[in-house]
Amino acid sequence: MSHIVHVVESFGAGTLSMVTAIANRQRADGLRVTIIHSVREETPDNWRELFAEGIALIQLPMTRSISPVADFRAGRLLHGTLKTLAPDVVHLHSSKAGALGRILSMIYRGPKWFFSPHGLSFLQRAEGRLKNSIFLLIEKLLAGAPVTFVACSPGEAGEIRTHLSKNVVEVHNAVDIDAVPLALGNEGVVRIGTVGRVTLARNPELFAEIAAALSQPGEIEFVWIGGGDESGETALKQAGVKLTGWVDRKAALQHMAGLDIYIQTSRWEGMPVAVLEAMAAGLPVVATDVIGNRDLVRDGINGYLGHTAADFTARLALLAQDRHARVELGQRARHFVQDYYSLDVMMAALYAAYGIHPTAEPETPKPYVA
Repeated sequence: MSHIVHVVESFGAGTLSMVTAIANRQRADGLRVTIIHSVREETPDNWRELFAEGIALIQLPMTRSISPVADFRAGRLLHGTLKTLAPDVVHLHSSKAGALGRILSMIYRGPKWFFSPHGLSFLQRAEGRLKNSIFLLIEKLLAGAPVTFVACSPGEAGEIRTHLSKNVVEVHNAVDIDAVPLALGNEGVVRIGTVGRVTLARNPELFAEIAAALSQPGEIEFVWIGGGDESGETALKQAGVKLTGWVDRKAALQHMAGLDIYIQTSRWEGMPVAVLEAMAAGLPVVATDVIGNRDLVRDGINGYLGHTAADFTARLALLAQDRHARVELGQRARHFVQDYYSLDVMMAALYAAYGIHPTAEPETPKPYVA
């Protein structure tokens, strides 16, 4: 039985969703799976319940920010843990685990190494040009490690090939369609919303500007399913947006099913799981024209892309008045996810990258005892 170890510092939001989906499926496919992780403020309290029985969970302190002393200690602990586990595959997730793991891959050559950035650090505009230049320099230095990049979208794969390495495979994010409740639409009111943590990356200010322009109490309502940064929440509340506060994933999906239109105002993305889930729910999506969003939303076919608040309000005003158009776009979105972003499609691509064929790897039979 092959042993796969996932290493993740960014243990929350979309990264946690994808690690959970991958690990649970690998365990169901009969593989031995271990998760080495840290805990962030956005890590849900019930994180242990997210993983299937039989998956080993090892907590290891890794910090989000760059800290030479803390990073050296975390690297030593990770090295020792991996040598003890002796896995066949090490799959690194997000920037910090990716950096630590790629350094270790140069001195610990046993397993096959893979790295999923889940959004490239040097494209995160909130950090500013200087920091992004530093992040890009670090990524270029680490790109020589014997680690295969796993891009979650065609856009991310293109950025990796352009700036870092040709050693990249595409394994697109996916969603368990059967676990997403259908959005059936509301009567008498149109609810427009999003799901996720209120952070700079999600641009709550743009969401608030759109809501302020279109809200009509009792007719068009805006909802943000989640909570987060105080300044962003203040902007949303001043625009009349209802915030649910933090809810677990199951509750978030139920809230999402109560929407009529989903919008994604992100400044940057890898490949947004929330957009995949909204499309799987049969919702029309209007999103910013950035990497990740544009990989999913085909403008005018299964949703719309925009750059400014005016782009959003123009599309949303028409959709709010036309239930038939909402249903038609939503059905196209759901079929698109079924065809290209199901768990089966994602896992087949990932196993091909690993060089593992789990259905051909039955557990070693126990010796017969008379």
